[in-house]
Amino acid sequence: MTTREEAVEQLRVIRSMMERATIFRALSRETALMGGAAALAAAWLSDGKSGWAWANCWLIGLVLVLIFNLIQILRASSAHGRAFWSTGLRTALRGALPSIVAGGFLGLLYVRTGTPESIKIAASIWVLHYGIALLAIREFAPRSMVWLGWSFVIFGLLCLAGLTHLNQFLCQAVSKASGSHLMAIAFGGFHLIYGGIIVTTSRRDDNPP
Repeated sequence: MTTREEAVEQLRVIRSMMERATIFRALSRETALMGGAAALAAAWLSDGKSGWAWANCWLIGLVLVLIFNLIQILRASSAHGRAFWSTGLRTALRGALPSIVAGGFLGLLYVRTGTPESIKIAASIWVLHYGIALLAIREFAPRSMVWLGWSFVIFGLLCLAGLTHLNQFLCQAVSKASGSHLMAIAFGGFHLIYGGIIVTTSRRDDNPP
């Protein structure tokens, strides 16, 4: 490959990654807002429940958000004339699924015991592994998505540190919260803040002074 061909290929790859990031940003905005609202609803419904009754509230919310996200991907694919099962989607799934599957399985193991403490551990594991999954697709995701991933990772680690009594202050803070509260803060609060920021910056970009 000549130097000219290499330059053309590099430009093509860069343009493709920028297009993916732009589409990813637009999709993540609506999905984040929907996910945040669904998380707050699940937190309200699951608070006071334990075991599978608690987990079912969150699993139902997850299914609804996944369906919404699939519809958004279908709409975006149709609007841009792209295949639904695109290279970008396959790459994202390959990066995110290992952490999602592992974290989901580990969390459900703790859910089985049904104690308030185990529910909080399950919630912390889900938060942590979701953040890791977001960071796994950072190569073609917008920078804001990377910050969102780190927010989940840090919050999940802090919760686990408090639950394992590594820090007295964190232990006291986590002891006052339930698993639903931890999930609401992360999946509800972080997503709504992220979605709100993306909406605000997108409007500012679309309507420059």
